[in-house]
Amino acid sequence: MVERYRRGKQKTPLLGNHQKCWVWGRNVVLETLRVWNWPILELYCSDQLEPDEMEVVHVLAKQNDIAVHLEPGASLHKRCHSSEHQGYLAKMTAFPYAESLPLLTQIIESKKCPLLVICDAIQDPYNFGALIRSAEAFGVDGVFIGSTHQVGVTSLVARSSAGAVNHIPIARTEDLEEIINVAKRRGIQVLGTSASSGIPIFECDLKNPTALIIGNEGCGMRNSLCNHSDHLVRIPQHGEVSALNTAVSAGILFYEARRQQELQKQNLI
Repeated sequence: MVERYRRGKQKTPLLGNHQKCWVWGRNVVLETLRVWNWPILELYCSDQLEPDEMEVVHVLAKQNDIAVHLEPGASLHKRCHSSEHQGYLAKMTAFPYAESLPLLTQIIESKKCPLLVICDAIQDPYNFGALIRSAEAFGVDGVFIGSTHQVGVTSLVARSSAGAVNHIPIARTEDLEEIINVAKRRGIQVLGTSASSGIPIFECDLKNPTALIIGNEGCGMRNSLCNHSDHLVRIPQHGEVSALNTAVSAGILFYEARRQQELQKQNLI
């Protein structure tokens, strides 16, 4: 049986939420500037950046009509409380989450074989960011997260995703069960995941429209979501370590789904 994580009032903020107004690091800041899906309020760069680096920043900033503030590296460190800014720092607006049901409808109507991920109470921002990075790499069409017990898109998530949060739609909802039920009614198979029980993922037919539920790092999926799933799947393991990291597991699942779908396109399976 899949364990239920503890409910109740969340006493402490999830890791990374205290830094949610700032994004830093070369790759994520430049990618955010390029895409401009997540608008920047203020942009700061180190006054020690190389001229060619500053040229890239100024071109992107001009395209988005935002000023570039040059400051010593120590000042950037003071603003974001991190020495890993690499000379790039942005103060952000609130992350632009998509509306869950309209996003689900849009994906179903526009994609021939959609692949979705539903995150159930993933709390570590590094895990969540790495999951989003893998989801974007393997062409996942949308990420759906709950509004409680779930880390949102913060600075740490954005950095861990290497900027992938700018390229994949992420919706936040108060009712994941509604998303699951609507998806099932629209012909999407919903697969829950488990570390120890269920169908081995390599034996599961993933060639059809699929939504994968990724559970909490410690407790897995809630029983209620497990009961709404069409099947439970697992990743066979052969080593001594009992479970894979959440983001690693998700990456394997995404890859296998897209592998099967690509082979089907080539009439190989």
